[in-house]
Amino acid sequence: MTLSRDLRAGLFLMLVGAVVLVLVWDYPSGTLSEIGAGAMLQLTGGLILLLGLFMAVKGWRQVGIAGSRISPRAFIIPGAMAAFAILLPWLGLAFTAAVATLIAGFGSQEMSVKERLLGAVVLSAFVTALFGYGLRLQVPIWPWSY
Repeated sequence: MTLSRDLRAGLFLMLVGAVVLVLVWDYPSGTLSEIGAGAMLQLTGGLILLLGLFMAVKGWRQVGIAGSRISPRAFIIPGAMAAFAILLPWLGLAFTAAVATLIAGFGSQEMSVKERLLGAVVLSAFVTALFGYGLRLQVPIWPWSY
């Protein structure tokens, strides 16, 4: 029996939502008038879990339809997200955004190396300007700005 893409994606999203909920369950959620730090995280985890449930139910109805194999490229975007989270404290926002964008660019077969590099530079500049300088997010912008 092969599993449909929707069923596999739904199960994966349910897993992600459950992990998020487990990790942020103890965060204070507050009340509706004074929302706590964990309310948005708990809501996001719950919505991801619910979305995964809907996709899994839809995919369950399609069991028997030939599913496709999971491409190794499917792990590139989560890998870029993990690289961003791991490298941010050491490389700063500007360089980490560029590295994560370069990694994510390998998920597309249509992009040339020149397009990946240009995208990394432009996105890194935008992210640094918006979050680093515009919103003054409390993360290091450069490796030497601790």
